[in-house]
Amino acid sequence: MNRKLIEELTNAHAATSEESALHSLITKELSNYVDEIKTLKNGSIYALKKGKPGKYSLMLDAHLDEVALFVTGITEEGFLRVHTKSIDLKVLPGSIVCVHGEQEFKGVVGLKPFHLESEEETKKAVPVDKLFVDCGMDKERVEKLIPIGSSITFMPGFSSLNKLISNKSLDDRIGVYTIIEVLKSLKRKLPLIDIIGHFSSQEEITGLGAITSTYALKPDFAIAIDTTFGFSPNDSERKTCKMGKGPVIFIGPSSDRIINKKLFAVANKFNISLQQEIGILSGTDATEIQLVGRGVPVGIIGIPLRYMHTPIEVIDPTDVDKTVNLLSLFIEEIDDLFLEALYGEH
Repeated sequence: MNRKLIEELTNAHAATSEESALHSLITKELSNYVDEIKTLKNGSIYALKKGKPGKYSLMLDAHLDEVALFVTGITEEGFLRVHTKSIDLKVLPGSIVCVHGEQEFKGVVGLKPFHLESEEETKKAVPVDKLFVDCGMDKERVEKLIPIGSSITFMPGFSSLNKLISNKSLDDRIGVYTIIEVLKSLKRKLPLIDIIGHFSSQEEITGLGAITSTYALKPDFAIAIDTTFGFSPNDSERKTCKMGKGPVIFIGPSSDRIINKKLFAVANKFNISLQQEIGILSGTDATEIQLVGRGVPVGIIGIPLRYMHTPIEVIDPTDVDKTVNLLSLFIEEIDDLFLEALYGEH
């Protein structure tokens, strides 16, 4: 595992609609490994590895954006009022954040001292209209440097927890990392089909990147790589997956049965441990991808992650390495029989 690259990806700030902050890093990493890299107006970027004969194309998808707050107002004292739709309000008070105004400013999500709270207040999360960010500036300076609508992301805190890794935005930069490493693994290989590494915008809120890019790129089938719920104390074992036990295949209406069958066959052939997640909608870009045009067959691979949408997300590198290996071998194992099963006679 390339921990330095993961640290770069997860330390970078890219709130929803600000994904272009990652484009140069992805271009730098992949320019020597693919035939084409292009940015799209929707904020996404894709890298194309051409196959032979390249009659069909597979899109590997992971999203660039991270959860964020957005500035909605400024108090008379210079505190920022904020709003979010993607972060549990209970984790915000006491967080250190980065405010993206005319420049980057460090801030803290403030809270009323415990001693001054009523008994009722101690039992509840702080409501979003009571949250505020303190940048240590007066109102005049804040109004000049931090426009309404500015994004606020968690401050990076990359660290190793023995064999595990923790930082903000592992959801879904670890999926971005996976696709980068898969494309690198194909440098000296010529797959039967074209491989599109798609790094999408706005998954956390609108799904815009997945929808519009799929229309533009017209993949024949796709696999979405995202994070899924890793087990921790007090979690339901039925609703979570084990850390270190391998990637998770989503089984349900959001995923294609033929793609899933091939993923399991490849894992079995090469002795790669897999887990299963059963559901209806996956909560990933796959939900949007499959509805585009005439319909795109899509598979979903989840990487177990603890503490989703917090500044201390945690993954096990073992699961990431197994996911890279699975996808690389899946691409190598694509043959006419699989394509015929997916599309009929071709």
